[in-house]
Amino acid sequence: MADDSMKIPVTLITGAGGGIGRATSHLLAEQGHALALLGRTSATLQETAELLPPETPTLILEVDLADPDACVDAIDAVESRFDRLDAIVNNAGVAPQVPIQDTDARLVRETIDANLVGPIVLVSKAWPLLVATRGCVVNVSSMASIDPFRGFTAYAASKSGLDSLTRSIMAEADETGIRAFTLNPGIVETSMLRSLFDESMVPKGSAMEPAEVAEEILACIDGHRDDRIGRPHPLLPRE
Repeated sequence: MADDSMKIPVTLITGAGGGIGRATSHLLAEQGHALALLGRTSATLQETAELLPPETPTLILEVDLADPDACVDAIDAVESRFDRLDAIVNNAGVAPQVPIQDTDARLVRETIDANLVGPIVLVSKAWPLLVATRGCVVNVSSMASIDPFRGFTAYAASKSGLDSLTRSIMAEADETGIRAFTLNPGIVETSMLRSLFDESMVPKGSAMEPAEVAEEILACIDGHRDDRIGRPHPLLPRE
């Protein structure tokens, strides 16, 4: 049953169990957003929820973005709980590190399903809700879509598709008031980064902090980056 008192902004964040997603959840909660926390592991989502201000209305959604039916059900759950949706932050992603000569069709499909098909399905299903609130979509892409990294062919291709999703949203937004953004971070200090690169390859302190990306996500949602609507925006570590 929808919460009829829910008039505060509602944001769906994918990959909310850690890294950029967790930092964004905390920042938006501090700004008074209700949150739908989406990820593959309910335990890490619960950990994120426990770090939020206790008054934050929160919905936990254990979802594999590679499952389109689960993505549809997730939006239904958001509508049922909150009866509105003001923003989607497409942050979750997988990044298999495989040389191009070993990259097969199965790997490409799995990567694109999670990193691109899932976000498209979420936006498609949520479109009427976003129209109703003149909402916002922030796609967290990667510098890999602009300057690909060795060994990440499938990842770079999927993130290039996410860049295109932002442009496609704006091509169809017309008079709806919906705004879409792409953020293209370089290396960010997350568990995913450390599963791929140790400190001899990426020294500690050389990567961006998740909170830096979260600040840009909030700026997009709050209307402070409208000069960048619809186009990639590289994010690099501060000097």
